[in-house]
Amino acid sequence: MTKNKKEVTAVDQAQIRQLGQKLLKRHRNLWVYMIFGFVAALINTLVFMVLHSWWHSVMVISNTIAFIVSNLASFYFNQKAVFINNVDHDHSTWHKLIVFFTYRVISLIPDTLIMLVGLSWLHLNALLVKIIDQVLVGVFNYLTTRSVFQNQEHTMIERAKMRIQEQKNKQENKKCLGNN
Repeated sequence: MTKNKKEVTAVDQAQIRQLGQKLLKRHRNLWVYMIFGFVAALINTLVFMVLHSWWHSVMVISNTIAFIVSNLASFYFNQKAVFINNVDHDHSTWHKLIVFFTYRVISLIPDTLIMLVGLSWLHLNALLVKIIDQVLVGVFNYLTTRSVFQNQEHTMIERAKMRIQEQKNKQENKKCLGNN
C-alpha cells in the first residue's frame, strides 16, 4: 500500500513539474517582462523620487523625466531580453521605438493623472502613489509592448475562425472514427 502511494506521489509530482515547465515556457515573455518591468518601474520611481522629493522639482516635470528615462531603458530591455521569440523582423528599430513611445505616451496620461490625484488631491505619500501608479500602468504597458516586438500572426477574428474550424475538424474526425 505504501509503495503504491509513493508511486502515485512520484507520478503526481512529475506531472506537476511538467505542467509547471509548460506554463513557464508558454508564458516566458510575461515572466521575463515582469522582471525587467520591475527594473524599469524601479528606475522610474527612483528618478521621480530624486527629482521630486530631493530636488523639489514640479511633479509633472519629475514624472515626465522619470517616464522618459525608464521607457528608454524599458525599450532596450524589451528588444534585447524580453521578446526574443516570434520577433517582428519586418520593422526597423526606429519604427518600433516610435510605436513603442506612442503607446507609452498614451500610458503617460493615466500615469500623470494618478500622480496628480494621489499627491495634490489626496495628499498621499509620493513613494506609495508612485508604486501604485507603476503597477496599474505596467499592466497596460505589457499588453501594448507585446504588439510592438512580436509578430502578430493573426487578428483575433482570424484566430477565432481557426479555432472554430479546428473544432469542426475534431467533430468530423470523431464521426469518421465512430463509423469505422
